[in-house]
Amino acid sequence: MGVELDTQKQLIEFSDQELDEVQRLAADKCIVVVRNVIMSRQEQALFARRLGDPLIKPNNPDDIPKELVQIKADQHSKYAAGELWHSDVSSDSKPPGLSMLRMEITPSSGGDTVFANMYQAFNSLSVSMKTFLQKLRALHVPKAHYLYTSGMKKMDELESSLHPVVRLHPLNNRKALFVNAAFVEKIEGLTFLESKAVLRMIYNHIAYSVNHQCRIRWEPNTVVFWDNRCVQHYASFDYFPALRLGYRATIRGEKPVPAKIFTH
Repeated sequence: MGVELDTQKQLIEFSDQELDEVQRLAADKCIVVVRNVIMSRQEQALFARRLGDPLIKPNNPDDIPKELVQIKADQHSKYAAGELWHSDVSSDSKPPGLSMLRMEITPSSGGDTVFANMYQAFNSLSVSMKTFLQKLRALHVPKAHYLYTSGMKKMDELESSLHPVVRLHPLNNRKALFVNAAFVEKIEGLTFLESKAVLRMIYNHIAYSVNHQCRIRWEPNTVVFWDNRCVQHYASFDYFPALRLGYRATIRGEKPVPAKIFTH
C-alpha cells in the first residue's frame, strides 16, 4: 500500500499523461507521496483543475483560492480536522475520487496521517460476510461535510446519498468497502440495532487491522494524493500546541458502482 514518487520534475511540470499515471497509481496503491514540492496556493488551485472538477469552498478569504480547503491546527485549536476514520465528503451523490493535501508547516513531531486500504479490508473478510455486504447500501449524510462544519450550509441544504457498501473502482474494477464513521447514518433495509452492529464490526475491522494501514510522516512541502474510492484516513492531533498548516484540493468523482457478487 502506498508509493513515494522519486522525481526530479516538479508536479506543476507534469504532463497530462503523467497526471493520468498519478491517478492510476493512486487507484492501485491508494496513496501517492511526493516530497520537496514547490507550489503556491494559486498554483495548487490551477493544478487541481487539471486533475478534474475540484470541490469549492466559497467562503475562503481572498488569499486562499476557492478550490482549496485550509487544514490548520495550532495553540488555539481544541480539535483538528479529520480526527476519525473517513473518506472525504462521501455524502455527495458523486463523492470525491482523488484528494491532494499539500503541507506547508509541520510540527517537529506528531501530526501524521494514517491511511487504511479498503481493498484489503474487504478482501480479508470471510466469504459469507463479503457476500452479505455486497447486497447492501448505506445512507451517507453530510454531518462531516466541510460546508456544514464551517457554517456555510445547513444539513438539509446538502446532499445525502445511498451508496453501495462495497463499490467497484472504475479504473481497475477492484472491490473496496465504502462506509465510514464520519458520514454514514445507517445501512438500508436493516433495523437500527442490526445496522449499528454491522457498522461497528466494519469500523473496528478498519481501525484495528494495522496490516491494512500506512502512516505518513509529514514534512514541509510534502504532497500526498489519496483515492477516496479505496482508502480511508485519520489525522492524528498529537502535536498541540504546535502549528500544522496545509491546503487540500478534493476532486469530484462519479456515482459509485456496486460490486457484483461472484465477480473477480
